[in-house]
Amino acid sequence: MKTYEFNLWDKMTLEEKIVKKFETDKEAENFAAKKWGSTGLLFTWAPLTGTKYNDKPPVRIELTPEEKEIKESLMNSITEETRRECGNNELRRNVRDDYAFHPEAKGYEDKK
Repeated sequence: MKTYEFNLWDKMTLEEKIVKKFETDKEAENFAAKKWGSTGLLFTWAPLTGTKYNDKPPVRIELTPEEKEIKESLMNSITEETRRECGNNELRRNVRDDYAFHPEAKGYEDKK
């Protein structure tokens, strides 16, 4: 049985998402048409292939007091004078470079 993902859209907002298994594409198509065909809203569906569906929501990892202090000092270090001197684009470009992957990185710990 293949796993399918169904999405119901209202303009550009995702209203409903369903993940369900069906034997054939035709069964999945009939399910979507019967459930949302008369709503007048856009619905999309596709088989999920080669992936494992993760039904857990993302987890926000809390910063330690030391990390919060570092974040605060970083935010305070970027003043109007710095912005005028460097320009916003230059600041953003440097931040992107600093957050690029490290060549000696060994991976990360997923804390979900």
